[in-house]
Amino acid sequence: MPTESKALSRTTFLASCPICGAREASEVVTFPELRFGRCAGCGLIYKQEQQPGLGDGYEEKYFRFTPAGYLARWDHRVRKCQRQILACLEFAPHARSLLDVGCSAGYVLAAAKSLGLSEMGMDFSDFAVQLCRERGFRAERGSLDKMPFADESFDIVTAKHTLEHIPSPIDGLREIHRVLRPGGVAFLIVPDAAYYKHTLMPRRGSSFRPDRRGWQHHVYFYEKNLADASARAGLTPVKAGKSIFRSRLARGPRAALEYARYAFLVGWTHGSRVTHTRREIQLISVKPGTPQALPASQAHAESAAR
Repeated sequence: MPTESKALSRTTFLASCPICGAREASEVVTFPELRFGRCAGCGLIYKQEQQPGLGDGYEEKYFRFTPAGYLARWDHRVRKCQRQILACLEFAPHARSLLDVGCSAGYVLAAAKSLGLSEMGMDFSDFAVQLCRERGFRAERGSLDKMPFADESFDIVTAKHTLEHIPSPIDGLREIHRVLRPGGVAFLIVPDAAYYKHTLMPRRGSSFRPDRRGWQHHVYFYEKNLADASARAGLTPVKAGKSIFRSRLARGPRAALEYARYAFLVGWTHGSRVTHTRREIQLISVKPGTPQALPASQAHAESAAR
């Protein structure tokens, strides 16, 4: 009876696919607290029902005590973010500014600043915004689907494990398109719906469980429908996967290391894709248009912010 009572308390979360709009979906997994389905149109996995009020929210408890350890391993996380930004610069070498959506503890902001970019963070969490400000970074409170920034404000927008946290990811992608300057780069990382556990054992692991990520995550993308969603929002996908050759590091004594790293990533990316052992998808997209020089006043303001 308690289980039945909980099931009856579920309400509709998304009545149709938030990407293609199709209403038909097959069941992926159902818990008393929530239900996920797979869109019959584009294949997106999305949350169909959820018990109202499920989850603890995104304030201090979430960052301090979640298994992801958001406040740990600072140096490691910053170095990883530096490598990711260097990948973005391969497609936008003119970039001067970066917005990190879902800035968390500020690793991307620290990496951007170390690479000479003007950094700005945004997060839905007051705790995260305040933490970034205390660490000397600029940050504002806001949501991915309604960002508090003017049109064409940034050259790079990063959204790492953020898109799956909003009910309307297509609106989030459109917002990224809006705040990007022509020729700017969107860098997206989301969980991979093709990961073998999602298909073979959806009730196990943390992805769908209501006491783990089930209450946080509303959608799960495959590589193809993430690219399709980006295109629907006006962005042009240019690179899926982590096998990106970073020409800035392929010079001098470090050249051999970069070539070896790239060769390894090509093999690893292909192998993990085929065996469905890849946990996350990485996609770089570009906003169409020719990069334009900044007005002198804006260029000076960004330079002062570095």
